[in-house]
Amino acid sequence: MQVARVKKEKCSTADCNRCIRFCPVSRKDQPVIYIGRNKKATVNEELCNGCAKCVRICPEKAIEMITIPDPVEETAVAVEETNAVVTAAEDGAVAAAPAAAAETAKQTAPPKKKETPEEKIDRKKYEHSERVIRTLIASVLGLAAGIASYFLAGTPSLENGIQPEPVLGILILLIAIIIQRTIFLLIKIDTKKLGKKDWFYQAFITFALWYLTWTIILSTSLLSE
Repeated sequence: MQVARVKKEKCSTADCNRCIRFCPVSRKDQPVIYIGRNKKATVNEELCNGCAKCVRICPEKAIEMITIPDPVEETAVAVEETNAVVTAAEDGAVAAAPAAAAETAKQTAPPKKKETPEEKIDRKKYEHSERVIRTLIASVLGLAAGIASYFLAGTPSLENGIQPEPVLGILILLIAIIIQRTIFLLIKIDTKKLGKKDWFYQAFITFALWYLTWTIILSTSLLSE
């Protein structure tokens, strides 16, 4: 099977990190590409699916595809050998075959990888940067929704300061909240990992900026008149 491998001498994560941000297979709890101890991008070959997207987007041409033995094929070969032994063996060998098969399965099973302190720090940094990006998106959408709500709701009354179409502002707010899922998918943020608290946080930030922006613009316009 083919997996990606980083040429350490060419990698410059200080100016890039594109391979880490745009890897379609990476997850919060299982990053495929992460920053290693030498401050260079490192590929977890056990999780890489060989899509080669990182090879195409790397500006330094520091990533290449290599071929490594497929653990699935090795397991299949081991199972075939075990079956052949069971078929050809006599009654005594047949009795010992289950133990041999269990030993073979134990040897071919991939070991569980324990997260190192460096990998844990890198994962925390990635989650924090993703949270900052989501907050910025919610803030910008809330700001834009507040401005659009003021101009689309109509001219405010000089007597009570109420605009004739305030419902349009609420609809714009709902659109700004709903459209965030589409934006996250476009910038490769895994929405399946976001829980109810995350979506509530996004909606609250958007609402707060929408309300403050609309209120400030409306108050300023009334005072100027």
